[in-house]
Amino acid sequence: MTDSTDNPMPRATLWVLAINAIALIAFACGPMAQEYPLAVVGILAFLFVQAFLPACRIRVTAPVCPANINLAIGVHVAGYLSFCVAYQCFSRVTMGRGLPHVSMPGTAYLIVPFAVLGLLGFLLAHDGVAGFIDYVSSPMQNRLRAEEEATLQGAAGNFLKHFLGFAVVLAWSWWLGKAPRRRRASIIAGTAGVVILLLVANFNYNRGTMLGPIVGLAAAFSVHVRRIPFKGLVLAGVLALSMAFVFGWYRSTDLEITELSASAIVDTWDPDGVVDFLQVYSSAPQMTAYLIESLDGKFYYGKTLLPSLIYPIPVLGKPYREMSGPVIFNELIYGDPDTLDQIIPLAGELYINFHLAGVVLGNVLLGCFLAWLQGKFVAAPNPVESYAWLMMALWTVFPGSLSVTSQIYVYSFWPIYVYFVVKSLWSWHSTMAEHRRFA
Repeated sequence: MTDSTDNPMPRATLWVLAINAIALIAFACGPMAQEYPLAVVGILAFLFVQAFLPACRIRVTAPVCPANINLAIGVHVAGYLSFCVAYQCFSRVTMGRGLPHVSMPGTAYLIVPFAVLGLLGFLLAHDGVAGFIDYVSSPMQNRLRAEEEATLQGAAGNFLKHFLGFAVVLAWSWWLGKAPRRRRASIIAGTAGVVILLLVANFNYNRGTMLGPIVGLAAAFSVHVRRIPFKGLVLAGVLALSMAFVFGWYRSTDLEITELSASAIVDTWDPDGVVDFLQVYSSAPQMTAYLIESLDGKFYYGKTLLPSLIYPIPVLGKPYREMSGPVIFNELIYGDPDTLDQIIPLAGELYINFHLAGVVLGNVLLGCFLAWLQGKFVAAPNPVESYAWLMMALWTVFPGSLSVTSQIYVYSFWPIYVYFVVKSLWSWHSTMAEHRRFA
């Protein structure tokens, strides 16, 4: 997205710099600065990017009124500050000490059934191993599959394939628990093998589907095995983002994997794609500004929230989709209710329902929920549970959209749900057996 103005420092950028400078001063003078020094580094890094890297500044191609751009920035900042305050306050209540590592006698029996279900789903989703190889070999296969009509086989495959990756993590967690004093080299080698298996099991042209489990595995490793140093996190983050961008470029081409070469990359490379990548995945406020301007003061007073939450559910959500946030947003952009490739930002949807109060309240609830998930993550007694809580937290905040988060919770987290249900039943059964033994 590019700006039509020639001003080297647009007003929107000045607003962002001013707000971040105020936030930096307020945080640095507060009592939490010494406990969370990385927050200061993050604010400084964002200030540096906005001040000295013009290509990454907030820019728009659509003729959006500057006042609406400024309003959208204010909406996003208000939401972010509300989230931070709620998270900080609620985390003091929910954060507890981590529990000692415990064995998983009941849940360990889930490894084989989960692996079988996941492998079945993997084969159904890709129509066999040959279909998976074709899918990996060319992004064209992804587009062709998207145009195909939904089938029962494809639906079953997409539903069951998530069990495969979770089975790999569950087996890794059980392996670590069986011999907690393994040599560092064997642990690193085993974890590297798990990373490769997760990339294969979760391969998808949606980058988040592959990166999310790797982030969850790294977090579980850092908590339960060996603390990953900050320098390592920065290096891994830069490497992951770079690979994600390159993979996104490859996804947008018609090249097969065997046709990749230095000359092909030079011929099809688009430098502006870096800016689009950063703005889209960082939920830049111009989308909210466009939404505010297009509706011209119209508010829905909660009418889009439930339809957006049940939007991904095939039968239940169908009658309500016309009033959902994604349909309204895409129709404003394209004038066509059948084109649905843009994600409505959470801040924008909250604003068009309950104005600024909805943005503040919604982000307060989100901050409290994330603090609760963080407490569960830290207190998890084994790596697989830390992985599960981290995955839920990641997909709650990362899409920044009610419908996308709902879709993940409805379709992708069933291995996690089954795991915790089985764990609860096993604990209840063990408790009842103890009572009968001493009765």
